[in-house]
Amino acid sequence: MAEQPPDGRQGDTSQNFFAGLPQVAQVVAQFVAPATFLAALLFYWGFFHARGFCRYFGVNSTVVGLNSTDYVMRSADGLFTPLAICGAVALAAIWGWRSLPREFANGPWPQRLLPAAAIISILLLLNGLSRLFVRTWLNSGLFLAPACIIIGLLMLWGVVVARRRCLDDDPDARPRSAVTPAEWTLILLLLGGSFFWGATDYSLAVGHTRAQEAEENLSKSPQIVIFSEKDLGLAMDGVVTSDCSPAGAYRHRTDGLVLIMATDHNLVVVPRTWNSQTGSAVVLPRNGAGAVRLEFDLSSDTVPRPPC
Repeated sequence: MAEQPPDGRQGDTSQNFFAGLPQVAQVVAQFVAPATFLAALLFYWGFFHARGFCRYFGVNSTVVGLNSTDYVMRSADGLFTPLAICGAVALAAIWGWRSLPREFANGPWPQRLLPAAAIISILLLLNGLSRLFVRTWLNSGLFLAPACIIIGLLMLWGVVVARRRCLDDDPDARPRSAVTPAEWTLILLLLGGSFFWGATDYSLAVGHTRAQEAEENLSKSPQIVIFSEKDLGLAMDGVVTSDCSPAGAYRHRTDGLVLIMATDHNLVVVPRTWNSQTGSAVVLPRNGAGAVRLEFDLSSDTVPRPPC
């Protein structure tokens, strides 16, 4: 005969806790294919990575002409750290919980601990949600507001479940500690939305950081030499345009530029002496100024001008 739980209730509390989760997973799988959902998320986070990068140079990322592959490739740079942090924290929590003595893990929470945990969790939730309306030093840090929502929600969820278990006196009734599918849906929406929010902010920040690194390395980056059929009209500090032989196909040469981003349709270039305080970036269409030929010069001179 199976041993009964010490409190007289039937079944395992962990089964009651996860009872509604399979139903929610089945409903979601009927409407959203996992591969499609993942591709959409990668596209979204890559979009904000590109936006943060281009914004630093004063360019709207939507005019550059990035395609879906470009966005997906950029998403890995802005997504690895949030995934690694959340995965490490979740794994540490699972391993820590399983390493606890069974009497402590399955036992009820101390009654005097529940009010304190409830207050702390509510304060964390309010601090995280306040970011939607006002920015303060308590909620404006990177990933701070989403982290407060996630931690506060999990703590409050634990308090509610612990309180329900204390009220489970009738062994024949459905345990109140069982989490319903509706509760699982709302909890997963809040947790997923908070992670989504944090990863989006982080993607913007990573794009901004990569742009700063690009600025710091401008003097060491190879300059791009543009030979064009028509004069590009780039009257910028550090940029020199030379007239080549009128008999050639490329009558104008432009020196002193560095390529920042390239797509199928556009080139984003800045002067080699560019800085974020006074400089401006230029988006050049690849096929908009007649015939164009690109060369990369590894010379250390700021504006090398060999013959055309």
